[in-house]
Amino acid sequence: MDQEQQPESKPTPFYRMIMDDFMLLLFLGVTIYAIFYLLWGVMELSNLPGIPDEIKQNLLK
Repeated sequence: MDQEQQPESKPTPFYRMIMDDFMLLLFLGVTIYAIFYLLWGVMELSNLPGIPDEIKQNLLK
């Protein structure tokens, strides 16, 4: 009997699957950028000095 020879299929490496999916790359690019930008903004806000009490009282009136 003739058996058809099928070439051995090697498993596709993980990085190759990611690099071949352009929508995933687009999503990762936008998401990573947004997360770093958000973290940068939170760090900037945490470094700001507090509002003096005089100004707080004037704003609340």
